[in-house]
Amino acid sequence: MKFLYYTIFLLFLSPVVLAQENTIDAVMEHARREVEKGNYDAALSLIEPLIAKFPENEDVKIYSGRIYSWKKDYTTSITILAPMADRTNPSPDALLAIINVYYWSEQFDTCINYCDRYLAIEPNSLDVLRIKVNCLEKLNRDEEALAIIEKVSITDNSTQAFRGIRTLIGKKDKNAVSASYLNISTSNPGQSPLHYAYVEYSHKFTKSALVGRANLGHVNGDTQMLFEADYYQTFSKKNYLYVNGGLSTGETVFPVAKAGVEYYFVPHKKFDYALGVRYMHFEADDVTLLTGQLAFHTGSNTIAYRPYYDTTNELFSHVLSFQNTNEEKERIIRLELQYGNVPYLYLYNSLTQPLSSYRVGIQYQHRFGDSFFVRPVFLYEYEEYVPDEYRNRFNVQVILTKRF
Repeated sequence: MKFLYYTIFLLFLSPVVLAQENTIDAVMEHARREVEKGNYDAALSLIEPLIAKFPENEDVKIYSGRIYSWKKDYTTSITILAPMADRTNPSPDALLAIINVYYWSEQFDTCINYCDRYLAIEPNSLDVLRIKVNCLEKLNRDEEALAIIEKVSITDNSTQAFRGIRTLIGKKDKNAVSASYLNISTSNPGQSPLHYAYVEYSHKFTKSALVGRANLGHVNGDTQMLFEADYYQTFSKKNYLYVNGGLSTGETVFPVAKAGVEYYFVPHKKFDYALGVRYMHFEADDVTLLTGQLAFHTGSNTIAYRPYYDTTNELFSHVLSFQNTNEEKERIIRLELQYGNVPYLYLYNSLTQPLSSYRVGIQYQHRFGDSFFVRPVFLYEYEEYVPDEYRNRFNVQVILTKRF
């Protein structure tokens, strides 16, 4: 007889439970569609009656907490999620949701605590490990972040998920040393190759940077040096000032003295721009160059135009560049088109008459490991070396940089 009663009870109960589940599923599906459209308030108006009707349903509560976080009402989201995340046996889904809330609201210390609670349940969760590493990086706890990355790379045999964080940490390095060699050769007619090299050391401070550079040039059997320094000062809103100065040991290979200043203005939407002046003192003449830049950024690509105006010789020169940058890998591919008498690095002649040059150049930067860079540069010129007479000029350079 009891079996008959139980059977009748279950037959009566099953349609009720099924109807409740169908009701919840239908409402939740409707709410998700509203969320996809960005209608968070509409979604909440659908879900909140479900919470009142089915208070034991944690999935509905967690989803409502997520919606409040998506609409950036972090306080309400935490109020909803915390009871399910803070109990002795926390809900993993509630922990995941509240981790995102604390990360998005930039409460990184608290976020790390909840990451540790979740990792006690799922120690190999790459998503949570990545969030924890990001929090550590934001708090400048870089050694702890790198230790986690190394551990994951050993156990998972992959650091793909952490490459961007590695790059961010690497860019915080304060020091760098670079060495470069430049060879300039000509043909039709040819002359003895010109040789240039430099070594430099740079150090970053909180809002500034200082670079010291020693240049060596060997031209027509004569060897001279140029010692120079660069200074960068960052101001608020991402604008900064660049200052350069240098003195040489001779009068023919390099300018006797050089100086420059350029101000980079606050970027405006996808555009940034700069204005500057360069001055070079030669043995028999002085050269003043007015310059600037207008750049347009679209995704990982940049198109930039930089003119030079030689006030002494009344010459205009132009550089149009196209650059693709992979921020995560710190990889750069750059193409330049030049016309006129554009200064290549520290090289610039004290001209007494206008001569034309057409140039096309390409350079590529590749990072090996976390902090070693190789940048080869090639620039071809069709150079007017005397009026109405042209020759080929090849500039080949390689730059090696170690950051630490």
